[in-house]
Amino acid sequence: MEQFRYETHLHTNEASACALSCGADYVPLYQKAGYQGLIVTDHFFNGNTSIPSSWSWQRRVEAFCKGYEHAKLLGDQLDFSVFFGWETSFGNDEYLIYGLDKQWLLDNPEVMEWDHETLYSRVDADGGCIIQAHPFRERSYLSAINLYPHVVHGIEVVNGENEPEFDRKAYAYAKAFNLAMTSGSDIHSAGKIGNTLKGMVFDEPLHSIHDFVAAIKEHSTYHLIGEEERFEPPFINHSDLPIYLHTCSTSNRMEAESN
Repeated sequence: MEQFRYETHLHTNEASACALSCGADYVPLYQKAGYQGLIVTDHFFNGNTSIPSSWSWQRRVEAFCKGYEHAKLLGDQLDFSVFFGWETSFGNDEYLIYGLDKQWLLDNPEVMEWDHETLYSRVDADGGCIIQAHPFRERSYLSAINLYPHVVHGIEVVNGENEPEFDRKAYAYAKAFNLAMTSGSDIHSAGKIGNTLKGMVFDEPLHSIHDFVAAIKEHSTYHLIGEEERFEPPFINHSDLPIYLHTCSTSNRMEAESN
């Protein structure tokens, strides 16, 4: 049976300050690697963005979408699918948003002021979905791990920039709450395209980002690209960062140990 591969987590230097490659750079290389499409998910204005905050909202949104638009322009020429998404941040926790478009952003400048519950309800009602990205990642710039299982549609359980242990914890967490699972490379440079790419495999091609959203919300059958060891139980049952599980708008401190 023919299968169709898609990258779900990708950053461009048009909008993400940490990215080294422009949107169009990725398209021919992913196509050569056997992928049928990708989703551009640049860091939003509350994350590691390269878009000046002093600009008007419209100008910021127009600039933010350039990486996607440049990739899509080339993708259309090469018969390669390019879809739009973004990665929003609440500080310690980040979320991939799929299924909405530039016009939605233009129409909702107040999105920067929404809390988790408001963001989820609006995105869900407007036909999108929210995936918590790399939830158990530990980095020097993070002070805690925040988990919100009631306001996400799924969990990124394979992340190409994660240590495997962080993904093992994410996989166990997603299983415990029966949440959809995704895999993505979290790629920032086209020069890193190779055998370590992540992503998702579908039995049918995705004709639009809405097909991807439907697969997530309906828990459809698809496959995750990632090492099998990332789907094993966690080897270490504690984190160096405190873990907070937020359920039903309440916050509970989970047991956390420090080395």
